[in-house]
Order: sequence, then structure tokens, then C-alpha cells
Amino acid sequence: MSDGKRRLKAAVFGAGPHGQRIVSVLAEMPEIELVAVVDHHAKALAAGSIPAGVARLESGDALMAGGGADLVCIATNGPSHASLALAAMAGGARYVMIEKPMACSLGECNAIVTRARETGSRITVDHARCYAPPYLWLREQIASGRWGTLKTIWMQRPGIGLGCNAVHSFAAIAMLAGAPVERVTAWVDPPVGRNPRGAHYVDPGGLVVLELAGGVRGVVAQIEDGAGPMSADIHLTAGRVRLDERFGTIEIVERDLSVKPGPNRPAVMDKVEPPAGLSAHTAMSTMVRGCLEHLISDRGGADGLDGRASIEVLVAAYESHDRGNQPVSLPLTSQEAIDRWLPVT
Repeated sequence: MSDGKRRLKAAVFGAGPHGQRIVSVLAEMPEIELVAVVDHHAKALAAGSIPAGVARLESGDALMAGGGADLVCIATNGPSHASLALAAMAGGARYVMIEKPMACSLGECNAIVTRARETGSRITVDHARCYAPPYLWLREQIASGRWGTLKTIWMQRPGIGLGCNAVHSFAAIAMLAGAPVERVTAWVDPPVGRNPRGAHYVDPGGLVVLELAGGVRGVVAQIEDGAGPMSADIHLTAGRVRLDERFGTIEIVERDLSVKPGPNRPAVMDKVEPPAGLSAHTAMSTMVRGCLEHLISDRGGADGLDGRASIEVLVAAYESHDRGNQPVSLPLTSQEAIDRWLPVT
């Protein structure tokens, strides 16, 4: 956290829609002084969401070389994440937040994590649902054993793609389970159309099955041309929870394990209500603020390893697909897999 003597100076790289969200959140945090927004598109820098008095720069080289920011938030497209994160730490930034994906290869992630250790920088990836109140509440309930043993987590969402969106699901599943992914089996779909960020980006959907430590399985269905809201189904031995993010609903079914089902004796299940005021829908600004507050705090977990873990699952998904949908064990150790570069955003 800030030492209380001065506010942390912050810079945002990328003035697209998400960069502008980050700008708005930073502007409301009393411990932060937003000093610059950087984007090589002058039109993006003209956005009204950038407060008056904040420098609008088409290059951040001088800013970072001069140590002009304690906190750097990177909201550009994936291929530039690694170089910007490394430059920020080289320039003395103590805190770095990277929008997903952390980078486009596992090797780039390794370089970021290593540099953070060398410089003592805190670094995190903006996996939004790891900071959303309903998911944090669910993590607590699962860990408490209230619903028995966790068995499976299913997550479905439409849109592009495994690198842009499904990495959020990979991170959320690991967070909810409190366990690392050990094996990945995947089917990568052909791209449905041209990537809206440019033809040089390729990020299709697919189906990814995660096997986590402790016997938990996760299933991620990222459907590029799909329909319907982001949803999650969590199955345990004594309960089931279903979230619908678009409509904010949380459906909880609890099973009474003291009743042993048999002939003419069905299992006893009851529908229970979530805590008052808890919705499956969380404003993006709330999740971004949660991520930033964790980053600048003294709490653990800001070492970049969660972001790296999601990229390792992503690379393993492509490896599994290439091997005829065979399971791929983690960690990935071959240099070919570590260097595999994916043009995702």
C-alpha cells in the first residue's frame, strides 16, 4: 500500500474501452494520482473519460525511463503486454497490472515473473472474476465444506476467444477450487470470422477440460458464435450453484446427505436463497477496483503466477488439440511449448 506520505503516481497504457474503465476507477481512488494515459492513437487520447490535467501521450518511453509512475496499468492488446510490463519494471514501477492475457507465450510470462522477483515489483493480471463479490463468496462457501466436496465447475460464454475470454474462466476455476490445474484436454475451433481487432490476431473458441489437483474437473466452453449470457455451474456432493451473469441470478440447491436415497425414497434437496443483495452480475468497475486494491496492498498473491497459470492452460489447450485431443500434463516443460506464441488479445 502507499506509505501514506504521498499518493501513488499511476499511468495507463491503452485508451481503448477497458483502458478508459481503468482510468475512471483510478480517478476515484484517493490513494492514486493519475498522471498519464498513453496510446499511439491520438483519437483514443481524445476520450472524455480522461480527466483534465492528466498527460495524454502517444509514447510512454520517456515516462517509464524517467521513473514517472509507481503504478502502471497495461490495457493494450496482448502482443505488447510483455514488453510494456518489462519496461515498466525497468523504469522503477513498483506495481504493474496487466489486462488479460498476461502475454502471448509462456516464455514471455516467465520473463515477467522473473523480472518482478528481481525488482521486488508486485504484479497482477486483471482476471476480473477473481475480484467479483459473488465469486469470492462462492470460494469461501466451497472452502468451508458447506456443500460437501467440490466435483466440477462448468463455465460457458460466447465470443472471442480462448485467449481473450476463456483465460478468465481458467483463472476463476482455479480460484474457486483453490487448486492448480494438472492436465488439460481441448478442442480448438476454427475461427468463425476475422478478429475485430485485426486480421493478424487469431483467437477462436473451443472446449477445454481441466483436471485440477484433488480430483476437481473444470469444463470451459468458449463459443465464438454462441448466444446467451456468461454462466457458471458448480457441482458438489451436497449442493449445486448456478450463476447467470446477465440476469444476476444465483440459484442454490442443497442436498441433505443424511437421507440415503433408495427405492421410493428420493434424495432430499432444497432450494435456498443467496445472501441478500448478492447478485451474479458485478459492474466491471467494481472488479477492476478490487484488482487494483489487492495489487497495491501488502497481501500475497501479486506475483503474476495466476496470470502465468492461465497462459500455461491456454498453451496446453493448443498442444492437446494438435495431439488429437490427448490430455497434456502440466507443468509444460518442452522449450517448444514454452516458446509457442499465440496471436491472442
